[in-house]
Amino acid sequence: MSDRGREFGPVIAERRLHPRGAPQRTVVVSLGKPRRMKGTEDWECPFRIAGAGIRRVDHGCGIDAFQALTMALEGIRYFLDRSSTPLVWSGVFEDQTGFQRLIPLMPEGANTRRMERLIDRETQRWANGLKRRHQVRARHRRTRQSAASGASPVRTRS
Repeated sequence: MSDRGREFGPVIAERRLHPRGAPQRTVVVSLGKPRRMKGTEDWECPFRIAGAGIRRVDHGCGIDAFQALTMALEGIRYFLDRSSTPLVWSGVFEDQTGFQRLIPLMPEGANTRRMERLIDRETQRWANGLKRRHQVRARHRRTRQSAASGASPVRTRS
């Protein structure tokens, strides 16, 4: 398979996705090795999405291999999000593909850092909520176990 007349090249990563509710059908997302673009100092990183009626070969571009790789991952997410077939990463996420949105680099570095802090705060808030729910469930289990054994409930401080 070629991308703009070029061979896809070596595959450095693959992920298998499935249409939601159809685990027997597979969509393979392949990421190629970043390479210099012909006739320029820029880089490209090919990606391919194939299966379940989906066929896309494209690439991310950048001024170096890292930016091309990052843009290819963003390109994968972009096309999967717009696919008419909702895909899932079975066994890992039953409601998403695992290709997350990237924080864009903004010319004013303070704006990028502000977005990163916002995401960090929300992630910590989410993790704290999970921890609290886990502690409550563990307390309820201990109470039920104590009641079943006839012992008085053990109280713990959180």
